[in-house]
Amino acid sequence: MSDAVYETTAVRIKAGEYRFNVSASKLKFDGFMSVYKDEDDDVQTGNKLISGIDENSELKLDNLDKKQHFTQPPAHYTEASLVKTLEELGIGRPSTYAPTITTIIARRYVAKENKNLYVTELGEAVNNIMLKAFPTIVDVNFTATMEALLDSVEEGTVDWKTVIRNFYPDLDESVKAAEKELENVKIEDEVTDVVCDVCGRNMVIKYGPHGKFLACPGFPECRNTKPYLEKIGVACPKCGKEIVMRKTKKGRRYYGCEDNPECDFMSWQKPVAKKCPKCGGYMVEKGSKIACADENCGYVEQKPKYAE
Repeated sequence: MSDAVYETTAVRIKAGEYRFNVSASKLKFDGFMSVYKDEDDDVQTGNKLISGIDENSELKLDNLDKKQHFTQPPAHYTEASLVKTLEELGIGRPSTYAPTITTIIARRYVAKENKNLYVTELGEAVNNIMLKAFPTIVDVNFTATMEALLDSVEEGTVDWKTVIRNFYPDLDESVKAAEKELENVKIEDEVTDVVCDVCGRNMVIKYGPHGKFLACPGFPECRNTKPYLEKIGVACPKCGKEIVMRKTKKGRRYYGCEDNPECDFMSWQKPVAKKCPKCGGYMVEKGSKIACADENCGYVEQKPKYAE
C-alpha cells in the first residue's frame, strides 16, 4: 500500500539573541494508515499558529512558561523504531528484519517488555566481545557496504568470487585470533526467592527451548525443576495473592492467579494495581490507556507516563 504523507512545517523564531523552534505536522494522505495504525502513531491535526505566518511575520509574546528541562536519554528501541533505524542505515532488507529481531530475542541478547527492547547482560557481553574481536565487521558502514555489494552481485555487475576474495582472508584471520585470545563468558544464574521443595536451596532461573524455568542450583545432586511464573506486582482481585504471567500451549500470553487452580482468576489484558474509581473493579492495560475490566462500566483513562 502507499506510504502515508505528512505536511510538516518548522519555524525558527528570532527574539533578540535567542532562537526558538516550533514545528507541527498534518496528515495529508492516509495511505496504509487508512486500514492500519499502530498505537504509537501520533497523528497531528496541524497548528493554527504555524499556518498563519510567513518569514516576515512579527510575533507578539502572549505567555512565557518558565520551566527547566533536562536532556533525556534516548528512548529504548521498539521493534518498529529498530526497523526504521535499520532502513535508514541501509542494513538488511524487508525480508530480514523480522528474522533478525526474532533471533536476538530468542538468543536472549535483548528482552522485550511492553513493546520496548532492553539489552540483557548476555547481549552486553556478546556485543563487547564482537567489538573487541571483529571491529571492522561489527560496524554499520561495513554491513551497509556489504549489502550494496551483494545487490551488485545479484545484478551481475560484480563477480561474487571477487567479493569473497576481498572479505574472507581477513575474517579467517580474525576468527582464528579470537579462538585463541577471547575468554569464555559466564552469565550468572538469577537467584529467586523460591525455595526448592527437595533440598531447601533458593532456585535459579534457567532457559530452555520453551523459555524460562526454575531449577535447583544443586544439579546434578538435586534435579528439581518448576515452571517459572513471572509476577507483575499486582494482587489478584479474587483472592489477594500475586498475579503472574502465563502462556497457553500455543504461546499466547495471559495473566492468572499464582494459586491456580484453587483460584480461577484469568485476564488476557495485563491488570494494574489501580482500582476503577467508578465501580471499584480491577483495571487493565489497553495500549496507551488503562480501562475498567468490566465493559459495562466503560471507565477509561490515560496510562501514567511512568508506567509506559
